[in-house]
Amino acid sequence: MKKFLPLVALIFIGLSASAQERKVLFIGVDGVRSDALIQANTPTWDSLTSVGLYTFTSWHVGITVSGPSWSSMLTGVWQDKHGVTDNSYTGSDFNSYPYFVTRAKEHIPTLKAVEISSWTPMCDVSVGGAVYNNGWDASLNPPTDDAVEAVAVTQLLDPDLDVLFVHIDDVDAQGHGNGFSPTVTPYMSQIEYVDSQIRIILNALKNRANYANEDWLVLMTTDHGGIGTGHGGPTTVEREIWWVAAGNNVPNTEISIDLPNTLELFPDPADYRDAPMLVDIAVTALDHLLQPLNIDPEQQTAWNLDGQSWLGYGTYIEEAKNADFDFEIYPNPNEGEFRFVVGSDIELNDFTWEVLDLSGKLVTSGMVSRSPGLDSQVEMNITELNTGVYSLRISDDSKISVRRIIKK
Repeated sequence: MKKFLPLVALIFIGLSASAQERKVLFIGVDGVRSDALIQANTPTWDSLTSVGLYTFTSWHVGITVSGPSWSSMLTGVWQDKHGVTDNSYTGSDFNSYPYFVTRAKEHIPTLKAVEISSWTPMCDVSVGGAVYNNGWDASLNPPTDDAVEAVAVTQLLDPDLDVLFVHIDDVDAQGHGNGFSPTVTPYMSQIEYVDSQIRIILNALKNRANYANEDWLVLMTTDHGGIGTGHGGPTTVEREIWWVAAGNNVPNTEISIDLPNTLELFPDPADYRDAPMLVDIAVTALDHLLQPLNIDPEQQTAWNLDGQSWLGYGTYIEEAKNADFDFEIYPNPNEGEFRFVVGSDIELNDFTWEVLDLSGKLVTSGMVSRSPGLDSQVEMNITELNTGVYSLRISDDSKISVRRIIKK
């Protein structure tokens, strides 16, 4: 069992996000199996899980190769939409399904975003990668992962920086060279070395001159696992990924949902809807960046995203995936006391409301009789429950809407 050490916990303690600039640091470490990460000595990663939302059982139901995997993660859609099926990036349709940064810039044109990666196909269109319409103001391609770390630290000195994506590749290289397994010493040693690199990057983040006035969401994840010295197949150790999200309004909880394993090459993503998935990461980043804005939900529905946000804000992104109608939760996140409101303009009959935990277990429920011309308002109190993520499901005889609740 890992020990969660508070090395970087101070990053998120005592900060009010109400008037802060929302920003994202997204660190992607290529080819790290979940079981290997659990067994590795990774105090930096553990410190993020000690304050954030995390999972070791996020599902990748697409092609477990880096090109399509990172494309799904950065666009929020599977390969049947973005078109990338291998590391050449040929056949891509980033005009229809661009990176989340491009989507964010539709509403925040001044947003400044930088990508850093030593893996050339991701960031150099001259070699045929053709990762266009990605939204980066700069796409930097240092020669080594050590250079990636150094460039990331330099980029974090920029006061205007809003989004930084850092891709680290050497764990995947060790897996191809020596084996993707927690029993392989060079592979495990590389994971532990990368953890020390990430600590340096997080320290640079914390030391930003205007850090106290910024609301950073830190996302860290991998694109796929591996088996033997390769990946690309449908085994659980290739499909199962991990990720962590840490920030001012992110609860400290583990998401762990048991789902049946499958060896189908292209299983139906709908079968994994209740579980965290690889495509959720871009959508979670978008939710953080755009949540304070007054955005028309119908406009964002046209993005046709496959992922969902796990932040619980209850914004347009979640509505597009889980709702037959709209309702509001105030406040969210909360400490267990909140209210939900179904407006009088919503065509809904008398309805049932249910609060469920992440396993789908019913926590509490009730009925509401609708009054013509009046909003339906329900005061809720779940202060006796543990901190974490819950679902509020509202349904009548023909419609259903689900929102996540974040209890701090």
